[in-house]
Amino acid sequence: MAGYAYLCYIVFAMSSSILFAKATAGDDVLQTLSTLARMIGTARVTVLMDLLQPVCALVLAVTLYQLVKQVNPTLALLAMLFRLGEGLLGFLPLLNKLQLMRLATTAAGGSANAAGYLQLANDLLHRPDAVFSEFCFVVGGFLFAYLFLRGRLIPRWLAWIGVITIGAQLICVPLHIAGIIPGLIVNFVWFPILLYEVPLGIWLIVKGVKTRHDPPAVIAHDV
Repeated sequence: MAGYAYLCYIVFAMSSSILFAKATAGDDVLQTLSTLARMIGTARVTVLMDLLQPVCALVLAVTLYQLVKQVNPTLALLAMLFRLGEGLLGFLPLLNKLQLMRLATTAAGGSANAAGYLQLANDLLHRPDAVFSEFCFVVGGFLFAYLFLRGRLIPRWLAWIGVITIGAQLICVPLHIAGIIPGLIVNFVWFPILLYEVPLGIWLIVKGVKTRHDPPAVIAHDV
């Protein structure tokens, strides 16, 4: 389940991002709304994908916890809670998208308050709601990658890729939220994480994870 959830999450997220970028293409807010009104059907497809992304995040939170809790139950629980937060906060950008779609269809039919609609649409396009879900992802994802590495549950080279790539984003995302670095850097750092998550998803489906047989007393002392 964890492997399939990883791959589905990636497919839904990338497909939704690409399709919605095409549906909102434009040099300014007015053109964006005009394009969105013409491609409202495509935008509605992305809504379905956006609904499935938090579901994948919640599935990953539970299944990954089950896989790594044998290594360190405390860190595993903390990682699960962050990824649960990722899934729940993942619905916030969807609410903005739905409101933006409503504005696009309303503006297409004519509006007496066009300036107000454009200002609201501009605010929705630039709201940073997604960054809070991203922050939960990088914290939870880093902890899970560390537990995979520590427990030697997957190949060490793959676990190290996760620790390094998600660890880099763990630094970049908070700096972006604080306004210290631009979003372009954060967007660029997301791509190396695919070198970890795609192989990991395939590995979990094909091979699964190694089992450990540590005595409970040893694990408790390690916590």
